[in-house]
Amino acid sequence: MKKSNVTFIAAALIAIHVLIFLVVIGTKEDKKLAQTQPPRAKPTPTTTSTTPQPVPQLATPEISIPEAPPIAPMPEPEPVVMPVEVVEMKPAAPTETIASTRNIAGYLRSDRPNKRTKQVFPELKNDPYQSAIVVDARTGKILYENRSAVYSYPASVTKMMTMLLTLEQIDAGIISLNDRVKITPEIAGIGGSGVYLDVRESGAYTVDQMLQCLMIHSANDAAAALAIHVGGTTQGFVDMMNQKARELGMNATKYHTPHGLPPSGGKQPDISNAYDIAILSLAALRHPQTLKYTSTKLAWLPTNSLRKEKFMLANRNQLVGKKPYSGCDGLKTGYHSKGGFSLAATAKQGNDRVIAVILGCENRNTRDTEIRKLLDKGFATLK
Repeated sequence: MKKSNVTFIAAALIAIHVLIFLVVIGTKEDKKLAQTQPPRAKPTPTTTSTTPQPVPQLATPEISIPEAPPIAPMPEPEPVVMPVEVVEMKPAAPTETIASTRNIAGYLRSDRPNKRTKQVFPELKNDPYQSAIVVDARTGKILYENRSAVYSYPASVTKMMTMLLTLEQIDAGIISLNDRVKITPEIAGIGGSGVYLDVRESGAYTVDQMLQCLMIHSANDAAAALAIHVGGTTQGFVDMMNQKARELGMNATKYHTPHGLPPSGGKQPDISNAYDIAILSLAALRHPQTLKYTSTKLAWLPTNSLRKEKFMLANRNQLVGKKPYSGCDGLKTGYHSKGGFSLAATAKQGNDRVIAVILGCENRNTRDTEIRKLLDKGFATLK
């Protein structure tokens, strides 16, 4: 063998021994290092599940916040007084003293037993009248009476109660004189005396104008309009009328309408007597607006888009209008075929005021003649 080959083999063997020596030494160092360090945590295996893991809830401690102290109100600024022109006003006329019922013999009383009836009479008229009474309006003393408690059909004298309830609702602030009144087919369809209200005139007229139509012209359609405006329905208003009659002590009165027209189908008309109407007259006179409407001789309903001419309202009470009685300033007439001609009248002479009621006359002339006699008798008794 050649010398060069021997040298190469020897060198290779030396290199192999050196490499083995280094490997053995490295292995021993790794074992020592592994024994001196803590073991590594095994990695958590990953999963492919899509279920969301619950999030732990953290408790939030409550925080108490004290209330803020109240804020003191700001002082109101001093009112600024503006100078105005003072106009001298005429002092209001003093209200008349009108009596209420007094539960004393010889005076109008409210404590009488109930005499209301459901009976329907074919007619309640007589010669010269069915029922009459004269009362001192200052005291309520009965000055004269003739069959004053006999049943009678008051007809349009009923409208006096309609007026009184309307005025009381105005006083209570429920309605106003300036309210615009709705006209329904029911109102427009009322027959008898009227101002021919049309549904197309709904809102054209005020409560004040309807009161004029009611008490001056004795308009049945105006009575129906006020009843619905005040009571919501006709029946609702009639219930109010009967309640007021009971409060006043009108023990024989039963209302079925706000205007006094006799109903159809054999039903009972509004029924009362002279005594009860005298009680109602006192109540009406205690309201300061009553004489404003009942003493007016002539008024006019204004025009509108439907009415091209003013409608004349002429007082049906001849003692106020065409054939005046001294000092007469109200109250209300009435007529229908079953009840005849009726009138509740009042007059003032000097310091005296008399109320006379006459119901159930055969004709208008007899009614007007007899009511004058009754008023004369009343004033003569007071002298």
